[in-house]
Amino acid sequence: MRHFTKLFSIVALAVSATVANAQTPTTPPTLKWDAGEIGVIYAADQDTYFDVLKDGAGNPASSWSPVTWGQSCVISDDECGDGAAIRIDNLDYLPLQFKSTMILNDYRFFHIEYWVSSDMQLDMTFQNWWPGEKFVTPIYELKAGQWNVIDIDLDQEAFTWSKKNEIPQHSVNVFKLGGEAVDAEQHPYAQTIWMTNIVCHNDASVVTAISNVKAAAANNSTSLYNLAGQRVSNGYKGVVVKDGKKYFNR
Repeated sequence: MRHFTKLFSIVALAVSATVANAQTPTTPPTLKWDAGEIGVIYAADQDTYFDVLKDGAGNPASSWSPVTWGQSCVISDDECGDGAAIRIDNLDYLPLQFKSTMILNDYRFFHIEYWVSSDMQLDMTFQNWWPGEKFVTPIYELKAGQWNVIDIDLDQEAFTWSKKNEIPQHSVNVFKLGGEAVDAEQHPYAQTIWMTNIVCHNDASVVTAISNVKAAAANNSTSLYNLAGQRVSNGYKGVVVKDGKKYFNR
């Protein structure tokens, strides 16, 4: 039995609903980092990349379990060519919870790859139960028929939290897809989504790529965003970003 199959058997993920004529992803891209250079939550090649991220007590914290908060989507493991991926059908929003709070202090970037059955928008949320802080990413445009590679820069104030009396840290125990910034009625999610190669790394060469993506998104949008990257309405009070520039909205 493959390692990824064992993983999802352990955490008892829900059985996937079959979607007729769903587009089948190709084999996920090969990660360019050595296993010892990165922290792995889930990877396409589970025989090569192991669970190295730790929780606050130093224990591996890469196992997920689905949280039932009223969402209608279902999640399963799926073969993708010669790799493996997590499959999500009928996303409305999806919280995935770690066994315990996971500390990301040793890494700067959170990397994840998506394949979607139709073009869509998606944002992600990192949440820490105590003291209840969360970080919402900008909205990403995902293109159908290809692996969309996303690197999120964690080295920012909005994702530097103080847990109880401890030093500021990057910590998370719930990772959530959707349900924060995207208007799903105007921009429906793809019927089927695959995600894989969920890792953390310190490769600073991705900084330029991230900056270029943000600049392109800002230049092509008339939407308003707060400083955390969340889309806000015209009635929002405070500093907003529009067309890549900051304004104070009264």
